[in-house]
Amino acid sequence: MRRAAAVSAERGPSGDRQVYRTSGAQLAWWAWVLLAVVILIVAALGHRDHGTAVTAALILAVTGVMYACALWPQIAADQAGITVRNPLRVHVLPWAVVTRVTLVQTVQVHHTGSPGGTRDRVVHSWAVQSSGRSRVRSQVRARRALRQQQPEPGYARMPEDAATAVRGSAAEFTTRHLNERVQAEQQRAGQHAAGQQAAGSGAAAVPTPPAARVGWAWGPIAAIVLPLLLLVIVAAL
Repeated sequence: MRRAAAVSAERGPSGDRQVYRTSGAQLAWWAWVLLAVVILIVAALGHRDHGTAVTAALILAVTGVMYACALWPQIAADQAGITVRNPLRVHVLPWAVVTRVTLVQTVQVHHTGSPGGTRDRVVHSWAVQSSGRSRVRSQVRARRALRQQQPEPGYARMPEDAATAVRGSAAEFTTRHLNERVQAEQQRAGQHAAGQQAAGSGAAAVPTPPAARVGWAWGPIAAIVLPLLLLVIVAAL
């Protein structure tokens, strides 16, 4: 885990999968879960009336929203491509269609939709965002790091990649790492294509890479809709 105070970069068991999400959002989720459990326990120990039932349904509804907006969103990069999970939608982007990753207010993954496409499409990530205040803090840290950097080589000098990581904000950290992965995958694909071309007509046909896919995030949607319906029903009784 790197830059745990802002963005967590988690690696899967194989080391190939990298997951980026805001640690602050995860902290908010677990803080809410703790608060919700305390409220439910207090409500259960008190008078069990209609108001208690409404309170419990309201807690469940807020928990569903918190799950969809805080715990669920993430950016994952693995051997197949980049998957962007937003509160209501999931975007699956194979490496063959990903062109670059940029940062404006959010981390944005640019893709062509299908292999060989030319239209630039953008997926905005809910998981990692950059506010104006965080960008200002990042610039201040960058200027401070440059002033403190020692010109003499030696063990006391920070490695260049470590110094870059320190100077960058959380969103810049994510953007930089994803762009490095995009470049590596593009280079690997180019080498593979060159090898197939050198092999000649006797080589096996290369399968067509899949196109980008987008679908509904049914889990978070259910976590929002079902408790809200329950709240409406309980409140109407």
